Amino acid sequence: MTQKKSETSLMDYSKYPVEVSVIACHHKGEFIYKFVDSVKKSTGVNYEIIIITSDDHLAVTGIKGCRVFNGDQYPAAKRNTGYRVSSGKYIAFFDDDIEIEPDCLLRYKEFMDSNPTVGMAYGKLYNMERRDRFDEAGGFLTSTGFIWSRAAQNDIDTGQYDVYETIFAGKSASCIIREELFFKVGGFDEDFQILGEESDLSWRLWLAGHKVCFLYDAVGYHAFNTVYKPAKEYYTSTRVHRNGCRNYITMLLKNLEVRNLWKILPIHLVVWFFAMCAMIGTLRLKEGINIAIGLKQVLGNLSNTLKKRRQIQSSRVITDKELFTYIFRNPPRTYYTQRFLRYITLCLHG
Repeated sequence: MTQKKSETSLMDYSKYPVEVSVIACHHKGEFIYKFVDSVKKSTGVNYEIIIITSDDHLAVTGIKGCRVFNGDQYPAAKRNTGYRVSSGKYIAFFDDDIEIEPDCLLRYKEFMDSNPTVGMAYGKLYNMERRDRFDEAGGFLTSTGFIWSRAAQNDIDTGQYDVYETIFAGKSASCIIREELFFKVGGFDEDFQILGEESDLSWRLWLAGHKVCFLYDAVGYHAFNTVYKPAKEYYTSTRVHRNGCRNYITMLLKNLEVRNLWKILPIHLVVWFFAMCAMIGTLRLKEGINIAIGLKQVLGNLSNTLKKRRQIQSSRVITDKELFTYIFRNPPRTYYTQRFLRYITLCLHG
């Protein structure tokens, strides 16, 4: 999958200012070391590596060649913390269970340099265990208010997405954003904690008039849902059901125009209600209760969400009608059935 090296990769970048600040969220475990090793193989880019970790020991001992900071927070807050200590023109966010190709950062940087209307880009992610199969290839907003991930988990890559194109959002496990725009739109919404925070950020970038793209040649490998990191061991019901419900609804409340909010939100709420009933009906009480708690948290934080909505809507420069030509797609009907069954049986998004 590695692309041919650019001639610029032969330059000595050590004397130049930082071009890309690489920020990784780390909670615990050994994945971070392989991630750092893969970043250090990067060519053609002057970068810095910033790690925000919940591991007190790692924060003290550090990792050679990295700036390590303690942050016992959720990913949204950790990424914001990393941004505040960064110095790059571009900010590249990664999860700690990623390994990237040596030219990944270069592909990101060259694309952003050449496309000034693009504010943020997501790379192609493969399954770390089965490296010809997708983990992520970007997605689009649907009429249900959920996101359609074009490449289902473990779809085989036949080159079907090997083109630069605009998308709604992807996974913040591998993405890049212009430093000044990250500041302009307010960074990650820390109320999201974990799950969907990158989609909300992408949406706000679109509303501010900046495109979001998929880069097929900025390649990484993700341990999510593999033998290295089984989904059911690492992704709890609190994250998948409580946060999923709360964050999706919050994102719609913040970013949709009133007309589309009235169209999409009721459908979205009905889906969550049936998901909650299905969980309870199949005796998955914890999952059903977590969805109910997510709904309750939306109501409890409604005043704050509406305040954010007013700020976002007052500064938007593009209408939903214009925006939806880029970010809105409706997948085949079978997708919704398959997704719902997967959510109920496997308790996974995507």
